[in-house]
Amino acid sequence: MRTMSPLKISWWSTFALATVVLSPVVARAEDAAVTPARQLFLDARKLTSEGQYAEACPKLEESLRLESGVGTQFNLADCWEHIGRTASARALFLGAAASAQAAGQAEREQVLRERAAALEPRLSRLVIEVNSTDPKLSVKRDELPLEPEALGKAVVVDPGKYTITARAPGKKKWEKVVEVAASKPVTTVEVPELEALEPAKPAAGKPAPAATEKAPPPASRESSDREPGVNYRAVTLGGIGLVGIGLGVYKGFKYSSANSDAQNICPSSHGCSIKQIQNHDRLVDVARTDRAWSYVGFGVGGAVLAGAGVLWLVDRPKRTTAGVSWQAAPVVAADGSVGALVNGRF
Repeated sequence: MRTMSPLKISWWSTFALATVVLSPVVARAEDAAVTPARQLFLDARKLTSEGQYAEACPKLEESLRLESGVGTQFNLADCWEHIGRTASARALFLGAAASAQAAGQAEREQVLRERAAALEPRLSRLVIEVNSTDPKLSVKRDELPLEPEALGKAVVVDPGKYTITARAPGKKKWEKVVEVAASKPVTTVEVPELEALEPAKPAAGKPAPAATEKAPPPASRESSDREPGVNYRAVTLGGIGLVGIGLGVYKGFKYSSANSDAQNICPSSHGCSIKQIQNHDRLVDVARTDRAWSYVGFGVGGAVLAGAGVLWLVDRPKRTTAGVSWQAAPVVAADGSVGALVNGRF
């Protein structure tokens, strides 16, 4: 009976031991290689193979958000096409084709462009006609502000329902829900001339306020020689500071509004049209400018107010006339506003 040499027995033993020890390590390394984006992609592919495209598309969207790739773009565009989002699918096919071209993948680029071209006859378009000539009119499709040049033109959109709103200063808001059908190539909606807001009416049962009425004048009081007068320089400086603070508040609100509108444009960050990207960038620039002016307003206004306070404390003029007296009486104006009537002897 032949026996193996000690050297060979030692080698085989070492190999077997290494196999047993390293197998779990290799398995764990393979598991670690499956990133969250990859796992979402694999789950989505399994769903599409079973025809469950509505459940697969959100997984592909999240996978593309976590990790961009031409393959994920292609599969997401294909998924959107199956659930009827033809405009989004075409835009993403073209975006993936551009990515393939940049990567030097000519064959893949050709396939992607052919898929995009095949969707052309199935695209739906929406035309928003505007009759108003008001330069301050703003029109939105859902939460997307529309540029004036986009109005009156056929814009490619996914089939579905859209809320069209129109606003203008001093006019009533107009709103309409329009449904773009996949079977209809072009859908048109008309924005009419906006109606003017009605003037505010006085509350029923309340008589119209009478003309200026004076209440009995209160007792006058005499000021002493040591009573300080009005520091007009400090008051003027304080008024300028308040204007600066007001500018800061106004620009702050404008910044918040523009920033919010920018974030609402194409929330998934994928499948965005060129016009959506341009709108987003424009709103971001507006928000940055308003934020800068808000900082300037608060900074300058705060500094000027502080200077006015110092001036008020250190430079307080005093009256030198001994016989100074004044009277103040509340009055009600004809429009219902309340004020005060001041008279005096200096």
